[in-house]
Amino acid sequence: MRVMAAAVMTAALAAATLPAATAARADDAEAERIVRQHVQPMLIAAGGMAVAVHMDGRTLFFNYGMADVARKEPITSDVLFNLASVTKAFLATLLAQAVKRGEVALEDPVAKYVTELQQGGDIRKVTLGELASHTSGLTRVPQQYEPWHRGPYKLPDFIRYLNSWKADDAHQPGKQEIYSNTGFFLLSLALQRRFNTPIAKLMEARVLAPLGMSSTVWPVPTANGRGQLAPAFKRRAVQGYNADARPVGEPGNQQGVFQWPGTGQMYSSARDMAVFLAANLDALPDHRPLEEAMALARRACSR
Repeated sequence: MRVMAAAVMTAALAAATLPAATAARADDAEAERIVRQHVQPMLIAAGGMAVAVHMDGRTLFFNYGMADVARKEPITSDVLFNLASVTKAFLATLLAQAVKRGEVALEDPVAKYVTELQQGGDIRKVTLGELASHTSGLTRVPQQYEPWHRGPYKLPDFIRYLNSWKADDAHQPGKQEIYSNTGFFLLSLALQRRFNTPIAKLMEARVLAPLGMSSTVWPVPTANGRGQLAPAFKRRAVQGYNADARPVGEPGNQQGVFQWPGTGQMYSSARDMAVFLAANLDALPDHRPLEEAMALARRACSR
């Protein structure tokens, strides 16, 4: 985000002193220079980066490096990246949209929708808004509360952990900001239960399809609960590399300790993410209700 902001500010200054056509070309070149300046130190011997810059009502794309060294495939604006925790921004948007429609409230206790949460447990004090704003009191992952647990968390493990969770002075619902993957997977589960719809289908119908984001996908759940990309999308997924330029996992790989349908991370392309960025900048006039939901998500989830 800092790279994008720098490009926008510099381009605006250049456009003020140049004729329109010349200014556009100069702006593009200046934006590329600034992006490259920020990206170059982050590039390693393998792998690469795709960058999208929204500026003056248009989008510029810059691509660096290789999506897959062994297959000699370069980074393009259409290859798919694991969004990792950027998935949380989509979940927050989904929640905010439901709030704007009057379908849920930020003050709703999560136990209203995840009914396995037992009466009297501290988890029943936690609200949807607290999950989305990282103020639930829940730790980043359950193992920080249950260091004895080994292996992934299946849904029964997750529910057991939530029912056993006790708030303390440093982990009080609504009091402290604690970055929590746990909280967002619980939010995802609550939304699935509220609408009786798998989170991938809910996201597709309410956010992705309206924006035309056809290259943004949630891996399809498998028998063991860990999602996998459909073959057509997996072929477009980039290969990950470590700092020594060695491959890490396989393209389309899913990570994390949570393992039931709807867990895992979304995948998307730079071209699709440019649309999501434009919507968050209120630059898509045909999508005002969704943009208003995004504005609420930014306010409510950063409080």
